[in-house]
Amino acid sequence: MGKNIARNIKLKVIYEGKNISEEIQKSFAGFTYTDNSRDAIDDVSIELENKDNRWLHEWYPEVGSKLVISIIQTEDGSEDNAVRTLSVGTFYVDEPTFTPHQLSLKCIAIPLSQNIRDQKNSKGWEKVTLQELITNIANTHEMTAELYADNDFFERVDQNEETDLSFLKRLVDSLALNIKVTNNKIIVYENSFFIDETIPVSTFSINDYRIRDYSLTAKNKAVYDKVEISYFDPVKNEMVYEAITQEELEKRNSEEKKEEKEKVVKSLGGGNVQQKKRNGKNKKSGNKKK
Repeated sequence: MGKNIARNIKLKVIYEGKNISEEIQKSFAGFTYTDNSRDAIDDVSIELENKDNRWLHEWYPEVGSKLVISIIQTEDGSEDNAVRTLSVGTFYVDEPTFTPHQLSLKCIAIPLSQNIRDQKNSKGWEKVTLQELITNIANTHEMTAELYADNDFFERVDQNEETDLSFLKRLVDSLALNIKVTNNKIIVYENSFFIDETIPVSTFSINDYRIRDYSLTAKNKAVYDKVEISYFDPVKNEMVYEAITQEELEKRNSEEKKEEKEKVVKSLGGGNVQQKKRNGKNKKSGNKKK
């Protein structure tokens, strides 16, 4: 069953409005799609054989070219008999990399002509909601905006020599929110809107036919030097940043364990026993004076 499903999976690619799926099918070597959950732009990488060097000449992929990509499952390998279709999204050629006999075509989910991640701007925003702000920036870059969180109001917020993407990331970080850029959209959201952490997304067995390979690493020692924590304080209306080294953390844990142990001893009557002994000694010394 698993082999049949894998054999009938195809990549559908519309390049600058033209369906090139059949033309690249014989040279297709691999496909990677990274659906970044936060603070990054979605990207794909298409691996293609290039033994005749046509991708270096007549098929050369121009940087910025638009690709609309879907993954389809078919009955017989034909797009006309698609059983399921997964729309991956719209991407733009960013970095074509050539090696002997192969092309790696990396594409990202925003047009390269847009300067949302390159051009630094300075601007003051007054009496504006979060929805209005992200929509304004999205429209500037011919994108759309979606908000899945409280629509906070700002008396004033400043953008100081920052790219629009960096500015938005800083702003949503201060609100303990996430930002995602995909398919010509800027999406700002809070985790709880999409994720119910009490319900597993899926459960797999190691013997599941869908798992072709895996790697598990068990770390038996600490690998961190410092832990940094940030959170939004609604009372102060600002982000709070804290940092603690491994040594400080271990010392804090040791002190907490010591305090907990003392509480346990005291709850078992240890403190009363010591007090009684001290009282007994005082009484005895008093008798000697007499």
